[in-house]
Amino acid sequence: MKLHQIKALVTINQCGSINEASQLLHVTQPALSRSIKELEHELGLTLLQRSHRGMSLTEEGQRIIRHARMAVESMRRLQIEADNIHDTTVGEVAVGVTSLTAVLPGFEQHLTDYQAKNPRVRIKIIEHRPSYIMQRLREGTLDFALTSQQNTQRLNLDWESLYRVQGAVACSATNPLRHARSLRQLQYANWISMDEVDDRSSQFYQMFEGNHIPVPQTVIECSTVLLAMRLVKSANAFMTLSKAATIDATFEQSAGLVWVDVEEVIPEYPIYLVCVDRHALTSPARDLFLGLRSKLAAESIVGRHA
Repeated sequence: MKLHQIKALVTINQCGSINEASQLLHVTQPALSRSIKELEHELGLTLLQRSHRGMSLTEEGQRIIRHARMAVESMRRLQIEADNIHDTTVGEVAVGVTSLTAVLPGFEQHLTDYQAKNPRVRIKIIEHRPSYIMQRLREGTLDFALTSQQNTQRLNLDWESLYRVQGAVACSATNPLRHARSLRQLQYANWISMDEVDDRSSQFYQMFEGNHIPVPQTVIECSTVLLAMRLVKSANAFMTLSKAATIDATFEQSAGLVWVDVEEVIPEYPIYLVCVDRHALTSPARDLFLGLRSKLAAESIVGRHA
């Protein structure tokens, strides 16, 4: 099989249309259709089907597409590495972050310093929930991630623990239950979770499971930090936050929040750098990965002694 055949499959799946895919790839529609037929013939599978919505993957195609995306991403990174052999200042790095890791002390400064030294390297920062970041890493669309996921499973990825951040329960200063001293008293209160409630590796789930308390039923899932904090106030709700993160200027809207001193243990947020294989990172990604590791390790030491 050839790379242009795999690219054709990935692009048609992204666009849902041979016409749009042909424009994106700058090839004719007949040539694109021929590439797909050749790939299907070589694999002995039917990968695409036409419907009223356009082109979509067959069941066999859905099983193949993740490998196809990874192949396209691997070839893209191969080209980046080849370019760096000739000129070490070019390339692209895609980094995944969570709402917590995006505001870790030292993170934005290191990105700024790196960009100043490597002005022709394009940096892409993608913020999402940890579970989605792990999916993007496995698909190859992220070079590495800075995540706060509770590491309950290794997921066949390359994990490096940096440090842990203290977690706590917060609510509005006007919340009538703000003086509660146990999570059991808050089991039927309103909650905001920045993670998927059913994600067993999340901070929210671990906080209740670890203390043998059923997960609350009245929960709004919200992955946007500023909106989550507004909801804590407007809905008289509770949520878990990192005390370290709220010191940052981007958390100014947390001024109306107070910490709830519950007796249970609140899980810490573990901070990890994660990739598929650090030895397979492109030169630009490896430089950013190693520099970020050093910078954040230094910041954690300063924080512990502050």
